[in-house]
Amino acid sequence: MKIKTKIDTALLVTITTALFYTWSTAAFNAFLGVMKLDPDLMERNFHQVIYSGLLISFVPIITILLLAWTALLIWSHLILPTYVDWIRRKFSHRRKMVKFRRFWFGRRNEAEIEKSAKSLFTRVSIGLLLSVFYILSLIYFESIGTNKAEVVLDNHNSSKNKTEHMIQVEIENKLKKLRFLACGARTCAGIEEETNLVYYFSATTSYSFLHHETEATELSRSIPPTAANQK
Repeated sequence: MKIKTKIDTALLVTITTALFYTWSTAAFNAFLGVMKLDPDLMERNFHQVIYSGLLISFVPIITILLLAWTALLIWSHLILPTYVDWIRRKFSHRRKMVKFRRFWFGRRNEAEIEKSAKSLFTRVSIGLLLSVFYILSLIYFESIGTNKAEVVLDNHNSSKNKTEHMIQVEIENKLKKLRFLACGARTCAGIEEETNLVYYFSATTSYSFLHHETEATELSRSIPPTAANQK
């Protein structure tokens, strides 16, 4: 008996989009919460949210698919053939499986109302499991945003900000050197190393950053101050 399954592509796209949107929002809002940034000012557009959700969920999705593929491979090529061979080997084995089935499912013929009630129970159980999985996934992606923000703060507080993370932006006619934090659709944010002040600036404002340290900068940092003074 062949079972034909139809996949509604529109429904699949809708569910995937909703997952990407909520996962991305959970991670980004967790990051903003730790950094104490205003979510209204840092609001992102739809494409930013969806693309961010795709990026942060890529590794977990691939991991789940690989685990599912491995489990199906073990079941179909190892466990199931072993079970079938064990059943076929002796009649007593088949009798044991019949007894086992009757012990768990009984012998009586179920009425249609019983079948429909059990079918409803199965659907509700699957729905509950999916809901729990979805809630756990939100917690997981929130932890990603929280951990990212904590790393940024730790590096900032210990003066370990990397050069490529620093930007120079003109705010109130003054050039500020900030540690870049995040950008929304219209507003970006950065924190100043010396004062720990957080500045919001327009996303359309031009700013500059050093792509990598030059050899002269790296050499000056590697030379001790006493040696540099002697030179």
